[in-house]
Amino acid sequence: MNTITYKEYVDPYFHGFEKIVLNDNDIYKVKRFVSKLIEVKKNESHHIKDPANQMKRWTTGLLGELAIEKFIGIEFVDYTIGKSKVYDKPDLSKLGINCGIKTSEKGKFPLVRKKSTHPEIILIKESDKVFYVCGIAVEKVLNNLQSDDLILSPYLRKSGRKSGFYGFKYLLPPVCIKTMVIKQLNKQQNKEEE
Repeated sequence: MNTITYKEYVDPYFHGFEKIVLNDNDIYKVKRFVSKLIEVKKNESHHIKDPANQMKRWTTGLLGELAIEKFIGIEFVDYTIGKSKVYDKPDLSKLGINCGIKTSEKGKFPLVRKKSTHPEIILIKESDKVFYVCGIAVEKVLNNLQSDDLILSPYLRKSGRKSGFYGFKYLLPPVCIKTMVIKQLNKQQNKEEE
């Protein structure tokens, strides 16, 4: 297989991404929460093994969730702390949607599970303030368009749990995220009215 480059596999699709800008209050709230989260999580075994870049990783993920919140206009980010097993579910499950959110820094490929069981919304973080909503990757795309060569962390590569996703060409456009949310909310409302 040829070398997978950001220039070839991501940049050509940038024109279809939606830009979201967060404000200083959003960023402050997330960083304050992440500080508390890391303090509680430091005793969990997998956090002890991989303490590097925890602040950055958690902050990137939560700011990405917040960017999606702003994009769809509905709050769902969970600011509670508990055992990781309890929280190991798709990010939009609070809305009744079986879909996760993966955010990576610009220039790096998003890390996904080796075997995905639900779609993922893909975001690119340009800075703590600026995010790009790229679209939705369905399971088949996530599972077939990934490479371990795109994992930068030796620890993560060795763990064998994740892989780098490069299938930006096959993402459903950002508007599909809003459609998915509206469909689910309508479904819930219809159930309540029955």
